[in-house]
Amino acid sequence: MREWLAKIKTSGAGPWLLVLLCCAAALLLTRFSPASPANGMTQEEARISRTLQAIQGAGETRVSVYYAQEAASFGTSAPRQPVGAVVVARGAGNVRVRLALQRAAETLLGLSPGQVEVFAMEESK
Repeated sequence: MREWLAKIKTSGAGPWLLVLLCCAAALLLTRFSPASPANGMTQEEARISRTLQAIQGAGETRVSVYYAQEAASFGTSAPRQPVGAVVVARGAGNVRVRLALQRAAETLLGLSPGQVEVFAMEESK
């Protein structure tokens, strides 16, 4: 390994190899990232958002889910448990719509009423 590193240093390929490794790492991170670059929501948040948009009067929605910071056991990956959520919807200014969004988000995420907040989306200018 040391011989290989020494050979790279003397050949002048070191900087190019570093650039190549950085590009590969960036590609891997973006390929397997759970967030959608278009709207900043994870796949789960986007799925919940689409479901909430189906509620009559909801209109456009955005969802942010917050998870507990639990230490997983060595060698296992425990499912993340949601501890809270924020829903922003175009139609949330209507009390009936706001309550329907609240109940639906609670049901979808298994959260209690105090763990979900629903807000009206700012009007486009």
